[in-house]
Amino acid sequence: MLSRTVNGKLQICPFIVAVDDLNSYTSPNFHEDYQGITFNIEAGCVMAVGKMVTVNISKDIDEIADTPSIFNISKNPDESCRQMLVDMSQRKIIIKLPLSDFYSYKVLSSTPSAQYILNSLTVIPALVFVLEELKSLSIHERSEYSDTLWYKVLSKVLQTQFECNIESEEFNSQNCLELAQKLINNPITDAFTFLTSSFGIAGGGDE
Repeated sequence: MLSRTVNGKLQICPFIVAVDDLNSYTSPNFHEDYQGITFNIEAGCVMAVGKMVTVNISKDIDEIADTPSIFNISKNPDESCRQMLVDMSQRKIIIKLPLSDFYSYKVLSSTPSAQYILNSLTVIPALVFVLEELKSLSIHERSEYSDTLWYKVLSKVLQTQFECNIESEEFNSQNCLELAQKLINNPITDAFTFLTSSFGIAGGGDE
């Protein structure tokens, strides 16, 4: 759906386009220089261009849980690296996986019910890393990320859902691990539920 793919900065430019051929077209609203002149206009011709406007669109918390929203899972070109790395300098948060892990991720991502496990293994630690990095920066330094999609979405969700201003001193007191789980709808419980059901194990009991 288009509503799920539109995110970040959206530029809108309106046009008036002829949908049919217009023979001997004229209008009393023409500028006086063109009064009495007729035009033959072919279908598809642009007749007028409006002023372009820019709209910033930030998704809600449910969209953060959908990995493609502000995250990009990619393979690390450095084959010697065996760890997951996080790059927060791009438009989206880039999660780089070792080659074998990346292909395992691709296989599992085709199973919707496995998304809780994938989010627990990749998105949660990536979010913890990003939140901790932001806490280590001054408020001015944090704002330097304000043009990135991920920062706009995180800022909006933290403010609207948790009344937490990412560019305030109060943000420094946040528990990043707890906050990361809340931001993507606490996937760990669903991940354990999926695993116990997959292995035929009854969960939820006490020892």
